[in-house]
Amino acid sequence: MRKLLEPLKVGNMELRNRVILSAMAKYFCTNGFIGQEYIEYYRTIAHGGTALITPGIMCVEPKWYGQHEQPFLNDDKYIPGLKAAIDAVHNEGAKFSCQLWMPGHLPYTQADYIETNGPKLVAVNYMSREMIQEMQQKYVDAAIRCAKAGTDAIEWHMAHNYLPEQFYSPYFNHRTDEYGAQNVDNAMRFSLEIIDRIKKACPDVEVVAKMNGTDCHDGEASMAWLGSAASLLEQHGVSLITVNGGGVMSRLTGMSADGNWEEGWKVPYAEVVKNSVSIPVAACGSLRHPDYIDSIIRDGKCDAVALGRQLFAEPEFCNKIAQGREDELKYCVSCMHCLTKTPFGPQQPGCTMNPRGRREYCMPAQLNINGDHLPVAVIGAGPAGLEAAVTLTKRGFDVTVFEKSDRIGGAVNLADAPIGKYKLGWLIDYYERMIRKLGIRVQLNTECTSQMLRAMDPYAVFVATGSDEFIPPIDGLSGENVLSVREYIRSKPAVSGKQVVVLGAGQTGLEAARMLAQDNTVTAADAIMTPFSAGAAAFLILPPTQCAALPVTLAVRCLAAAAACRTADRHREKPLPTSASAVPAAFFAAPAAISRTFFMCSLLIS
Repeated sequence: MRKLLEPLKVGNMELRNRVILSAMAKYFCTNGFIGQEYIEYYRTIAHGGTALITPGIMCVEPKWYGQHEQPFLNDDKYIPGLKAAIDAVHNEGAKFSCQLWMPGHLPYTQADYIETNGPKLVAVNYMSREMIQEMQQKYVDAAIRCAKAGTDAIEWHMAHNYLPEQFYSPYFNHRTDEYGAQNVDNAMRFSLEIIDRIKKACPDVEVVAKMNGTDCHDGEASMAWLGSAASLLEQHGVSLITVNGGGVMSRLTGMSADGNWEEGWKVPYAEVVKNSVSIPVAACGSLRHPDYIDSIIRDGKCDAVALGRQLFAEPEFCNKIAQGREDELKYCVSCMHCLTKTPFGPQQPGCTMNPRGRREYCMPAQLNINGDHLPVAVIGAGPAGLEAAVTLTKRGFDVTVFEKSDRIGGAVNLADAPIGKYKLGWLIDYYERMIRKLGIRVQLNTECTSQMLRAMDPYAVFVATGSDEFIPPIDGLSGENVLSVREYIRSKPAVSGKQVVVLGAGQTGLEAARMLAQDNTVTAADAIMTPFSAGAAAFLILPPTQCAALPVTLAVRCLAAAAACRTADRHREKPLPTSASAVPAAFFAAPAAISRTFFMCSLLIS
């Protein structure tokens, strides 16, 4: 049996294995009330075999930057919803832990917070003793409500730069009284006083803790400070410590790393804590694969693992391992899609790997097995076509996939090529395993024709042929020194010692620019006022320091030309420019992005 499946004793609480759901906000609630979507999401992960469910943050005092989409704990009226969630998790054989959250004067996360709200970062230094005592009581009251709802544990959240960590860390805490960070004992006083009171008020509830091993910035607490603080937590009755990292100061990529970070990058911090205490320690840090997780437990670096996005991508993680179905496991690809809010539907989207993610309430867990071996054609072996093929085969249909190229994967074969994107290839690895396991028929190097479909006479046809670049018909873009990004990534031509302009400073443009900047002088150009135009390119892929190394020209004068092209294309009210003379000179002298208008990105090499 794998080490991660071995039972674990946490205080008086028995965990069925060593896999914990790490708290990760999911934005399900309405004005702090828990509903059925929230309940079904966590029930699903518990059903998949996870031992301890720690939902996302629960607001102790919503008046201090309350996340109304998260559960509130400041009134008894919120207890029934929380109890329903806890009961659902218990019915699946898992334990439940409530994470008490208070940000201080820091929001949950905000990319520009450091630049726009810097002075508030040290608000902890201005809290009076009366305010401290009032806040401590709010924590205790919240814990009592969790106990009334039936929770097994309270997680003391002193990570991610929020209020308890602001007291703990010398970076934030410049107080000179007994709550100051002159030494570890004083820095921990705020937390330890609350923990003592929670344990007295809720004697049947375990108190566990979440600490930051690193803040991912200069001036953070030392490893000796971390170890001493962990020892104090144990002395005050904490029965498990989860070691994480990052926070608002490091933006989301510190808390939830993108593809630039390797699996297990936070494990060394858990090892520091492990060597300082005798209670169980859980590690974090982009943990994905059973072999790796087993190795860090076996080597004594931790006792358990806290998985966040991995259990979003694969809720059946533990069950599949226990049932010998590891070849069916999906692995989180660190694409950050689940952490990117959108204005459409739920404010937080689902998961690239798990189509049912965040839709558990409205999508049945069991497929309707009604295929009766009817033939179905799927045209295109990209991720959409392959997911359709896998699902249809599980439903009992006889599926044939047609793919005109020589391999499956579609655009993912390009998307996983930029720096920090290799994990996207795990998506195709999963489909390759499922194709073999389910015996799905895939015809490569085959462009499906109407004659082929007539001969096949399928019950249904799924068209999943993907997208094509649209290159606007502007004279000059077909020059020998112009490449589309897809062509550059696909053929990887040797380009070094050149002056390169990337037209389009969105995500794709910046990824190409980053690849080219290793051996060239690169300028990324965009037609809009704000750089990184494709949403969150810097957030998703490029650390700020690397973005700053790429000159970005915001050629606003080109916006009118691009808009004219768009208007002519949509409404045919104006002729479409077809030569350089029809476009401002700056369009080529200081090229602007046309990717947002034409959904393309080009490279000019000189």
